[in-house]
Amino acid sequence: LEDRKGHLWVGTYGGGVTRFDGERFVTYTTAEGLGSNRVLSLLEDRRGNLWVGTLWGGVTRINGTEFVTYAPADGLGGRSVSAMIEDRTDRLWFGIVDGGLSSYDGERFVTYTTAEGLGNDKVFSLLEDRRGDLWIGTRGGISRYDGQVFQSLTRRDGLAHNTVRKMVEDSSGDIWIATDGGVTRYRSRRTPPPIYIT
Repeated sequence: LEDRKGHLWVGTYGGGVTRFDGERFVTYTTAEGLGSNRVLSLLEDRRGNLWVGTLWGGVTRINGTEFVTYAPADGLGGRSVSAMIEDRTDRLWFGIVDGGLSSYDGERFVTYTTAEGLGNDKVFSLLEDRRGDLWIGTRGGISRYDGQVFQSLTRRDGLAHNTVRKMVEDSSGDIWIATDGGVTRYRSRRTPPPIYIT
């Protein structure tokens, strides 16, 4: 991840997170306050905070030299944060391998699981599309959340595989979905289907 200052951040699987400022490397671990030394995801928010999603250690926010870690006791849905995004309303979303999807508005967490309509509670990837819908890649297909309801797509609907690892939206609005069984392109219907009254 390259932050707004041009520093590079590299998450490692056992050695914490390392920052390179162009001249020297500085590593941060649990000794400095990181939740775990196994890093799964990185995000810089619009305020310049660095968020570090970890395996079994929750998510840590780094603001300069201040480290704050959030875990299930704080309302986070689980302890392993595999994906993070900040949406257009400045809300943070955390994809959690062991607990679904959590949102954070700066004050409190709200967690969504299969009980609320999420396709599966093992989340691997997140994407906000140009309309503001949130796409959640899970072990049980892909879920789209419009702020009200979840709508899920699985292999039965044409996905190459139900385990979704990564998603990206192209310039024409198509969603490309990388799965354990190949890549699927989702092209949303541009016009609603015709309605027939009989």
